[in-house]
Amino acid sequence: MATIRVPGPPPQAFRKQRPISDLIKAQLKHFQHLEHKLHLTLPTKFSPHDLTTEAAAAQYIAEVTAALCSHASAAQEAPTPIRALPPPEREAKPTRRSPRKSTRKPHGLSIAASETPKKPRKKEHTASKHSRKKP
Repeated sequence: MATIRVPGPPPQAFRKQRPISDLIKAQLKHFQHLEHKLHLTLPTKFSPHDLTTEAAAAQYIAEVTAALCSHASAAQEAPTPIRALPPPEREAKPTRRSPRKSTRKPHGLSIAASETPKKPRKKEHTASKHSRKKP
C-alpha cells in the first residue's frame, strides 16, 4: 500500500494573538452554554471579554473539554441503582374486567376552529347556458 504524505500546516496558520473568527466565537458560545448547564468547575476563570484571541480560546476549549471528559466518566461510574419490585399478589377469585376501550383515534380531522362538522352540499342542477332561451 502506498503511503500518502500530508504536509503540515504552515507556520502562519496559528498565531496566538490573532483575533478569533466567527466560527470559534460560535464554538465558544456552545462551550459556555455547556459549562453553565453542567456546572463545570474549571481551573482558570474565564470571562467572555478574555476570550478574544486564538490562544485564550484554545486554552478555554482545552479546559472545558477536560472537564467534560471527567464529568462523563464520573456519570458512568455511578449508575443509578435498579430496585426490583415483588410480583403483585393474585386474588383468589379472578375479577371480571370491563370491556377494553378503544385507544384508536377516529378517522378524519378535527379542527379547533370549527363548531360542528359541515355536511357535504348537494349539487344544484342548473341549466346550461346553451339550453337557455333568449328573450
